[in-house]
Amino acid sequence: MACSRRDFFHVFGRSLASDVFSVAGTLRSEWMNRTAPEAELPARSWLRPPGALPEPLFLTTCTKCTSCQEVCPYQSIRRLGPEFGDCAGTPVIVLDESPCYLCPDMPCIASCPTRALQPTPRHEVRMGLAVVNDELCYRSAGQPCDYCVVRCPLNSDAIRFDGSGPPRVQAEGCTGCGVCAYLCPGKAIKIQPVNSLTDGPAKHAR
Repeated sequence: MACSRRDFFHVFGRSLASDVFSVAGTLRSEWMNRTAPEAELPARSWLRPPGALPEPLFLTTCTKCTSCQEVCPYQSIRRLGPEFGDCAGTPVIVLDESPCYLCPDMPCIASCPTRALQPTPRHEVRMGLAVVNDELCYRSAGQPCDYCVVRCPLNSDAIRFDGSGPPRVQAEGCTGCGVCAYLCPGKAIKIQPVNSLTDGPAKHAR
């Protein structure tokens, strides 16, 4: 059957559009698979305050009342922003902004009305674990530096020197407070949170 020039371009255009949308749909599907939340979010960069219950129980117990945040003398406790969904408004310590100084009287714990923060002796607090990158440590290059050991709230129980090299973390004594990492001039120390969650960046905590 004869096909006019107009009909030809009409059919051709519909076919081309169908192919374009098909390819676009495939690309969108592949992009979404590659950028799913569990694949795109960086490792958690914040800690729960001292004495926090295990994460699932903490989220059901914490009322987001801000009491712990208000009594922290160092303003170390912040709140997660709305982009964190169900976690929004819950208290955290943002490691890049301020560590936890492990106050002897733990006012944050004492102020918690629901005991989402459980009474815990400061030497038994376990928020995370310090990890030292020997290559970045100034002492590996022969430069004197002792901030991490001298300023640690628990002193040699958590981190100590073994000879002239980099410091060694005592896993059984480290609370993960982040003081050593915060003060390290070579950024050689990172804190690994006790929960290996991928809860996203904490830069929008307020």
